[in-house]
Amino acid sequence: MFFAADVPLLYHFHHYMVVFLLLFLGFGGVYGALMLISDPSGVKFEWSLDLLNGTPFNSFLIPGIMLLIANGLLPIYVALITLLKKKYAPILILFQGVITIIWLSVQLIINPDFFLPVTHYPSYSFGILLLILGLILRRQNHPPNHPNG
Repeated sequence: MFFAADVPLLYHFHHYMVVFLLLFLGFGGVYGALMLISDPSGVKFEWSLDLLNGTPFNSFLIPGIMLLIANGLLPIYVALITLLKKKYAPILILFQGVITIIWLSVQLIINPDFFLPVTHYPSYSFGILLLILGLILRRQNHPPNHPNG
C-alpha cells in the first residue's frame, strides 16, 4: 500500500516534500559538480577563475569534487534513506540542511563576489526547509511522552 492507514496524511506530505527537496538539491549538485569537474576553468558556467582569488583553489576541480559529495551524492543518499523510512532519516535530513547552509555561507565568506541570487536564494531556502522538515519528521517519529497518555 502506498499510504499506511494509521499514518496521518500530513506525515506523507512532509515525507515526500523532503524527498523532492533532497533529489532536486542532489541532482542539481551532481549536474553542477560534473560541469566543474569536466571543465575546471569554469568556462561552461561562464565563470572566470578570478572568482577563486583569495581562495585556496586555482581551478574549479576541487570545489567541483566537494560539491559532488556534499550537495550531490549525499542528498540523493539521504533521499533514498528517507524513502526507505529508516529511523535515522530525520537526523540525516537535518545534517543535510546544515551542510547546505554551511556550504553556501563558506562560499560567500571566502568570496562575497560569488553571490548568485539565482542559486543562493533557492539553495538557502532548501537548507532551511530541510531543517524545518527534518525537525517535523523527527517529532512525528518520536512524539513527546505525555504523563497522562
